[in-house]
Amino acid sequence: MKKIMTMAACAAMLAVTGCGQKNPQPAEGSEVGFALSFFQRANETVDYDQNLVVSPYSAGVALSMLAEGAEGQTRAEFDDALNGCLFMAEDLGSNDSVVVKSANSVWVGDNFSIRNRYVSLLEKDYDAFVTTQNFLDQATVQAINNWCSENTEGKITKVIDRLTSNDVMVLINALYFNAPWHKAFDEEATANRMFHGIIEDKEVPMMTQRSKFRYAQYQDCQMIELPYAGERYAMYVVLPPAGMDVNAIIPYIGESAFDAAMGMLSSREVVLTMPKFKLETSLILNKALEKMGIETAFTGAADFKGIAATGDLALSMVKQQCYIDVSEQGTEAAAVTVAQVRLTSAGINPVARMTVDRPFLFFIRDTQDGNILFAGKIVNL
Repeated sequence: MKKIMTMAACAAMLAVTGCGQKNPQPAEGSEVGFALSFFQRANETVDYDQNLVVSPYSAGVALSMLAEGAEGQTRAEFDDALNGCLFMAEDLGSNDSVVVKSANSVWVGDNFSIRNRYVSLLEKDYDAFVTTQNFLDQATVQAINNWCSENTEGKITKVIDRLTSNDVMVLINALYFNAPWHKAFDEEATANRMFHGIIEDKEVPMMTQRSKFRYAQYQDCQMIELPYAGERYAMYVVLPPAGMDVNAIIPYIGESAFDAAMGMLSSREVVLTMPKFKLETSLILNKALEKMGIETAFTGAADFKGIAATGDLALSMVKQQCYIDVSEQGTEAAAVTVAQVRLTSAGINPVARMTVDRPFLFFIRDTQDGNILFAGKIVNL
């Protein structure tokens, strides 16, 4: 059995196991809708008391590259799950202060042949690096891991352990984000305070800043926008009312609710206290993707004839690894998504206070086009 693997920085692994008709272009959709659905389904795969960070953007790129090679019902399911969007190569707005980069690569086994038009499409629309390698040589595994490490600035260094004779292709998206806050926190104001987690209460370093932020409060639920330098990107922290399970909120954060919350934000003087945190997660996302409607791709009925003319292909596994570090200076985050394919037979007070001392949600968003690069929850520290 041969397979194709795709990776993306944050770390999502998609394994395609192999089992064709042309599909119409997907309808215009919203990346935000896909991102929130992906976050919801990913959260369903982890325990309620487990911290989580995922990269909807990285997953979207990897799934888009696979969708480009799918046909028939398989393509229709990808289009529906992606909310009618394709996450192609784009300028993410890096500058002297903010680094945001996404890189794609496609590794093809030297015993497998993929369609030239598929290679051309990946190179043109996804700016993908495409190479043919001996998958039975451990040096290829090391080369793949090195590529991921280089494109996540050493934050994600190992995404695969080995390749077998069943593997035919590995597609990788690596995403890296490093940005200072628009207004940094004063390190001297950081002090240990109690964080009331789901499992236990624990003293942790808490950052504090009094400044003007875009802020909203509704029925004791608080939300704040923390812009990064240049203000194209921002982190949004959502703090549920005391006593409410943060996991109970996630299923209701759809696109309309998210947009409504964004519309409630207004400039306010806020005393913000929130924890520093560092988090890494690694998830198998097969069930999450199936719940999003990508089902046929995991079966013998999968249609990936847009990738190769001969040989049945199917998706066998999706894995994502993510990293995030939030401090007084700013945020550093990375993600890798891998897809593997194989052959088969608001308040009104003058000064608001927001003390993030209990489980909360966070999103890192491109305020220019709305893309959600990272999303997560912190329930214990």
